[in-house]
Amino acid sequence: MNMKTLKQQVGFTLIELMIVIIIVAILAAIAIPSYRQFVVRNAESQAQARMQELDIELNRWRASALTYKGFKPKKIASNGDISYAYDATDNKTIYVPKGSDSTNYRYMIALVDGSTGNTLAPTGTGYSTAGSSWRMLAEPNTSFKNSNAHILMINSTGVKCKSKDRAVTIASINCGTGNEDW
Repeated sequence: MNMKTLKQQVGFTLIELMIVIIIVAILAAIAIPSYRQFVVRNAESQAQARMQELDIELNRWRASALTYKGFKPKKIASNGDISYAYDATDNKTIYVPKGSDSTNYRYMIALVDGSTGNTLAPTGTGYSTAGSSWRMLAEPNTSFKNSNAHILMINSTGVKCKSKDRAVTIASINCGTGNEDW
């Protein structure tokens, strides 16, 4: 008696593979923009937190020195060393997140005197600042896909706002059109 044994097919059909590819494509189309938005919101939150830390440091400095003149922000290196300095040689710039520099920052915070627009830190011959107020502006790094991120502003008079208006500068008194408080 001859028995024919049937071979079972092993593998996937073309239809099954196409269905899997379509499902993966749909998931990727949803997940990638959501992830990008998460990255932008995370960077924005880090910048807001750093600006509030600087606000506290500035108020502590003013409480002891009775002026904002001479202020230098606390800087923690990747190895844990603490120093007091700005991140750039202009004595105005602070990069976010901590430990980043001009090549890999998400936000760049400019901190200046409120009335003159100069640095609060001493320059070669002394101070070129009034020291009675300050302004901070955080701008997103556009090379990191933060083009939808807000420009953030805070100052010593209590203004805290954010805007997508790219015309806002450190000299602005508010966040321009379409601003929101934060």
